[in-house]
Amino acid sequence: MKKFLSILLAAIMLFAVTASALAEGETFLWDNFDDRDPNAKPDLAPNGANLWWDNWANLRAKNEDGAIKIDYRPKAYDAEDYDTEDEYFAAAGDWMGNWGEAVNMWALEGISFCKYLNIRIKGSEGGEENKLIMDWHPEDSKFYAARFSDLVLADGSHPVITTEWQDLVIDLEASGFPGMTNAFHIRAFAKCVIWLDEISFSEAVAPVDASSQETILAGMTVPETGKPGDLPIRDYLAELE
Repeated sequence: MKKFLSILLAAIMLFAVTASALAEGETFLWDNFDDRDPNAKPDLAPNGANLWWDNWANLRAKNEDGAIKIDYRPKAYDAEDYDTEDEYFAAAGDWMGNWGEAVNMWALEGISFCKYLNIRIKGSEGGEENKLIMDWHPEDSKFYAARFSDLVLADGSHPVITTEWQDLVIDLEASGFPGMTNAFHIRAFAKCVIWLDEISFSEAVAPVDASSQETILAGMTVPETGKPGDLPIRDYLAELE
């Protein structure tokens, strides 16, 4: 009997370790853009969750071989449209090209906050990280935005977009972002062209309790970095001149 109990206990422990390892290695797909027509919003994202809305503003987009080509064309300041440049930069809809999606990630079975965001990406010229912003708002009152070049990768370096496909593994907490979101944008404050092939979350750190809004930041310690319009966009543009 004792031998049986010891074998049973060992089996339970092995199962627990295996289950934990599987959970830690789980990947949650955001979008893979396969057969995705940017001019027609599907009801469901590729992961099966509702795709509530998508934005394709101040840009041109098309599907190329299962990836999305995004040609960002933010509007330049025009004194006929705005009294001052301050007013222009306060209207984020004009100074940026905006690709974004809202996916009901909270409804996915077994969804977790994750350590990493994985983006398969390439650019037309290279260096597009200096023209992009990543922006999330997992709650209406919580905004997280950062210049793409300031994001922190898993190895501690910063993203450098090239003309070849690469998989960027972004350390979310180190970059100032929570471990999951339901609203995601990659915006451009200067003209550029990128391709996106797949976006996913990986390495679960804490389960999500979708019944409580207060759990959205569970397992992560991240500052509230504010809206994209709070970033010093004019300074970023000056660096590009």
